[in-house]
Amino acid sequence: MVMKVIIKRTLEETLRISAIILVIVAGIAGGYIVGKNLTFVEVPTYAEFANKSLIMQHLVIFFLMNGAILMGIVSSVCSGLIAGEVHEGTIRILVSKPNSRGAILRGKIIGMLLGCFILMMLGLSVFYLAETLFGSFDGSVMKDLLSYYPAYILYGLIVILFFSSLATLLSCLVRKKVIALLPMMFLVIAVLAIPVIVRIVLGMTGREEYPSDLFYLADLNYQFGSLFHWCCNLCGGINGTSGQLSIPAALLNIFKSFKLDPDITHKMNTTMIMTNNFIPKTVLLGVYGALTVINYLISFVLMSRKDV
Repeated sequence: MVMKVIIKRTLEETLRISAIILVIVAGIAGGYIVGKNLTFVEVPTYAEFANKSLIMQHLVIFFLMNGAILMGIVSSVCSGLIAGEVHEGTIRILVSKPNSRGAILRGKIIGMLLGCFILMMLGLSVFYLAETLFGSFDGSVMKDLLSYYPAYILYGLIVILFFSSLATLLSCLVRKKVIALLPMMFLVIAVLAIPVIVRIVLGMTGREEYPSDLFYLADLNYQFGSLFHWCCNLCGGINGTSGQLSIPAALLNIFKSFKLDPDITHKMNTTMIMTNNFIPKTVLLGVYGALTVINYLISFVLMSRKDV
């Protein structure tokens, strides 16, 4: 009974009006960006138009819906799961009752996960609705766009589980929410922005590759981009011409360009795009899955010993 109360309370805190409005506004904005920007694009074939539409949709989902919005909400909610209660003193009330600390944390995690999943589904649904309203896609293209819905949900779940586990761990380590939130905000920036800026700077200096392959170990944008690519591959992959794929190659680093032999007929493109598999996607999935489990296990250990 007590756990149900904790789950309900945490769910209500996660589904705040401000979070719901933010998700809806982001969904409308994302759908508008994809729909309007492609309405007047002229391409010679249906396949090229469909691929161009999908690539833009993938990028909006990765950077906005399941990126800045979802990562930000999960980080904000989870950073205060325990630290917020400790700072406000309400954790003492929960612990003073006949509740085990493990049950308290389980209830909070379950409520948070349910709330974040609902917000993710709401955002994706609004995004697709706005995309349909603002765009002028025919039935076939819209069917292609909708076919990646399961991939976006799967990637969103990966984001929710990993970010929530790390933020929960930080929340159990510190006594104030803001202290736990700051590293999470830096992590969001490290996934969505910093590596992209570094690659742009390297490109401006004439470098098309990292000085060392070790940079991939710190390139969180590439790692999460590869996880996103893995999810999309389950629904058909990310396809397009060399020119179209050069955009996700630059922004996610999931593709690499190779110069073709100059003796090849000029009628062919001079570059070829191939998937960047420096770190196998299954390895990344296993590593982040293991980190998620470890983070949660450590959180329960810390919670059992926490001085409130």
